[in-house]
Amino acid sequence: MNIRFLTSTIHGALDYIAAVVLILAPVILKLNEVSAFAYWLSIVGGGLLIFYSLLTDYALSISKMIPFKVHLGFDLSAGVVFLIWPFIFGFTGLAMAYYVVIGLGILLVVAVTDPEPHTTHHSHHITE
Repeated sequence: MNIRFLTSTIHGALDYIAAVVLILAPVILKLNEVSAFAYWLSIVGGGLLIFYSLLTDYALSISKMIPFKVHLGFDLSAGVVFLIWPFIFGFTGLAMAYYVVIGLGILLVVAVTDPEPHTTHHSHHITE
């Protein structure tokens, strides 16, 4: 069983949903009351996600400047950064939990995304 079942098109849709979450969740969760830095890091991260998604070579972009594998590298980096920021910057409580959950979520999406955006999956024939 292939765990990389997410297509680039579905990944793209999830990118825009995730960007909205990164921008709105800190407002809804009132992260600014916990840490202004944690609040703004998420909002800026959401903005950056929209920016590089719009430039990625997949169905839901306006330009195809960034290869999909490079985009996945950005996502992987973002997931790692979201996981380590709470420890570097001393986030606690809700801010810590938020960044760890978001970081793990990003890494999960990357792990299950097919890095080959233009391939179709056909059954393999065994030749003798």
